[in-house]
Amino acid sequence: MELWKWELRKIWRPGILAAILLLGAVYYWMFPQFYIEYFCNGPSGEAQFDLASDWVARYGPTLEPEERAQLDGQLAEEIGSFDQQISSIPEASAAGLTDYESFLSFREEYLNGVLNADGQADMDTEYLLNRVYGGTSWYTIAVLEQAMEAYDTQAERRAQAVSNRREAGQPEAMVRREAELASAEMAHSLLPSSVKHSTQEYGKDLAVWCVLSIVLLLSPTLVRDRLRNTRPLQWASRRGRAILSTQMGTALLSALVLTAVNVSVYAVPLLAQGPLRFAACGLDGIWEWGTPWFDWIYGTYLLVLVGLLLALSLGAAGLTVFLSQYSGSYIAMLLKAVPLFVAVGAVLGTWLLDMPFRFRNLGNGAVWLPRGIEAAAAAALLVLGLSLCILSCRQQKRRELL
Repeated sequence: MELWKWELRKIWRPGILAAILLLGAVYYWMFPQFYIEYFCNGPSGEAQFDLASDWVARYGPTLEPEERAQLDGQLAEEIGSFDQQISSIPEASAAGLTDYESFLSFREEYLNGVLNADGQADMDTEYLLNRVYGGTSWYTIAVLEQAMEAYDTQAERRAQAVSNRREAGQPEAMVRREAELASAEMAHSLLPSSVKHSTQEYGKDLAVWCVLSIVLLLSPTLVRDRLRNTRPLQWASRRGRAILSTQMGTALLSALVLTAVNVSVYAVPLLAQGPLRFAACGLDGIWEWGTPWFDWIYGTYLLVLVGLLLALSLGAAGLTVFLSQYSGSYIAMLLKAVPLFVAVGAVLGTWLLDMPFRFRNLGNGAVWLPRGIEAAAAAALLVLGLSLCILSCRQQKRRELL
């Protein structure tokens, strides 16, 4: 146990931790922070989030046919609110815009005129439109109408999707899955598309950071031992000759702890946006976002993503500590660490968290990937990293016998 404590102290050095903390703050500010600040991505996204939140609280995770009928009354109420709001806007009143219908006609006529004028916009009219957009329930009405239309046409769109996939000669498993979703229990899920998109992009950035932080933490450890010529001292005792197994064990444990810290820290600002109010909603639904292979709810999906991150991080840790034992200097390790980070973090990590467990293809769509390919890829990386560590430990034991 004392040997484990000593090796852990060698890994968790204050200087490296300070560098990781500083780089992590800069990285968060440059990349994932954007998807927290713009979690709903504009007024339409905010309106969709607010409407979906209200519906989930009133109707549950799905919208049933009898509940859909109530949206007609809600639309009428929102239009009534719009009429009152636009009447209090002086610029709109001066232009003769007193209700929703008059504004809709005015807007359509203007946009058609812009289209016929080769895109030449009138700034005064643009100001008036934006003044009305921001001062009324315009976005709420637009999103509500879109949701009602999507609900009413969902069965037709699903049937058309099945037909298109079959005509395109896509795998039969995909055609059957598309047909299943048309009658699935979660077919009318209320999970907003903005929540799905922000979760995807935030998760991709988190995957990259998990790999980068682990590579930074673990790379110097074994290199430092070689530079300080500590190996002869370690081999002078029986316990010292088993040091490599201890070092790799502490490295994997450190990677597990660091990943848990990274996920926890990143989870705080994400959960503060309120996505867990949709935890019981299915991944598919009114606002489609790819075609999922599994009938998971959003809460389950988040746990699966955490599992992918753990497998990715531990696999990267195994590869990092394996490569570091063959580096005689920090420069040599850097030449190995950079390609490792690019391959495992920037490429594989980004790919794994890019709409995972949905219909995915390679290149131009000629090759469709099987269901669960993300889990298989993460498991393969994990097995590779652990296998290389075990192989290195066994090779060292054989050298002891010679």
